Amino acid sequence: MVMTSKSVRVSRLPGVLLLGLILSWPAAAARSQTAAEPAPIFTRSEPLGPTITARPGSDEVLDLNACVAEALRTNDALTAERLRRRELEGKMKQALATGLPTLDLVGDWTRSRDPSFALDSTFGNLDSGMGDLGFAFPGPGEIPAQTFLRTNLNLSWTINPVQILGAVGAARLGIDQQELAITSVEQSTAETTTAAYHRIIRAAEKIQAVRAELANQNELLDIMKMRYELGLATRLDTLQAAVTLANIRPQLSIAQADLRNEGSRLNALMGRRPEDPIGIANSQVVERDPIVEQTALELAQMRPDIVATALFVDILRKNRQAQVSESRPYLTVNGAYGYVGKTFDSVFDDGHDAWRASVALNVPLFDGLRTKGLVIETDGRIRRTEAELTGRRRDVQVEVLEILANLRMARQVLAAVLLNLERSEEVLDESLLMLQLGKINYLDVLVSESNRAQARSNVIDARYEVLRLTAALKRALGYSPLVALADIPGLVPEVNR
Repeated sequence: MVMTSKSVRVSRLPGVLLLGLILSWPAAAARSQTAAEPAPIFTRSEPLGPTITARPGSDEVLDLNACVAEALRTNDALTAERLRRRELEGKMKQALATGLPTLDLVGDWTRSRDPSFALDSTFGNLDSGMGDLGFAFPGPGEIPAQTFLRTNLNLSWTINPVQILGAVGAARLGIDQQELAITSVEQSTAETTTAAYHRIIRAAEKIQAVRAELANQNELLDIMKMRYELGLATRLDTLQAAVTLANIRPQLSIAQADLRNEGSRLNALMGRRPEDPIGIANSQVVERDPIVEQTALELAQMRPDIVATALFVDILRKNRQAQVSESRPYLTVNGAYGYVGKTFDSVFDDGHDAWRASVALNVPLFDGLRTKGLVIETDGRIRRTEAELTGRRRDVQVEVLEILANLRMARQVLAAVLLNLERSEEVLDESLLMLQLGKINYLDVLVSESNRAQARSNVIDARYEVLRLTAALKRALGYSPLVALADIPGLVPEVNR
């Protein structure tokens, strides 16, 4: 519901008619109430139009849904949060690698000379009787350098099921946690965008209020000039009216600058350049549905950031499982198959193939307390995170209770200031008429105008506060600010749906 305030403009009256009204006022006041009422002498200012131009230059008009959709698509902070998921996908592949073998293709060229076997007494000592058997071993100086070319495939596989399950489980939970984190940032971005949208409308209403006040003060100055010409007011009264008008004019420039700044903020939230043109639809819905407090507290415990913290505890447990596995027995499988030759064209000749395979059972006995230290550290982190989660749940309850209390108060304030605005406008209408008829002085009208301006400002601020707190409540419950309160399960009593 778009709330617009009205301002009062006093129509100018010729001096003769004004004087006639002044002289005839007592008689008119004594007439019967059934007599025909005089034609109204006040006109109302035009309300805000359907479109608000925050920064001129564009024919595009965005409503709240379009602004939020654009922010969810291009907001920089949200984009960064989504890109973090890519990092977790990489960690997931790293976790899967703990359960997969590695296969390498190796090409090797070596040239070496090794006389060590000829230096051994078993083979190098010709006096040992080996020569009598027909074996002749060369001396160390006769050992030539040799060149070998090898190509082979090497397979390595460490099989530790407990470690694999822990690493993969932690990575999968990490991705789930990041999805919840993205949802939480999306809701926060939607809340911030909603507040920025309503601030633009508030700024535009502030401009309209200042313009209405300027119009009233202009008309008031004209009245004081006419009264001065008729000898019914002093020059000081006219001067006071002129000074009041001059004091209001700077407020218009300030309000217009605020509107441009709010447009820049909304542009930035939507991933645009702050100076880009932007226009929005003048549409606001103030929801007044009663709220079930207990349901709100329960819903808040299931919002994405709380569930993401709970998942982090599960991730730590999976990490602990992977750490414990390092002290458990595991298998390693190694294999190699390839060819060897002394020249390139002889590497793949018949009989030059070579292979080997091995399976080993590894039983860790002592690693210098490294694994035990890691497990103790992780246990401590688990307990600390659980304590932080409990505290976080309490903080969320406090946050929801504060928002609910502030929202109830803001709704009451809005109802009160709306009523006060109506009364202040009636008082101003009557004060201006009484001033024309010479029944009150300028200061009385000035007080009435000031009260009416303050009442209108209070209405604008109170309505924005209700809208802002309503959006904050929905985000605190884990819902988008675009969702109606009545559409959140159990939040609004059935009789009010």
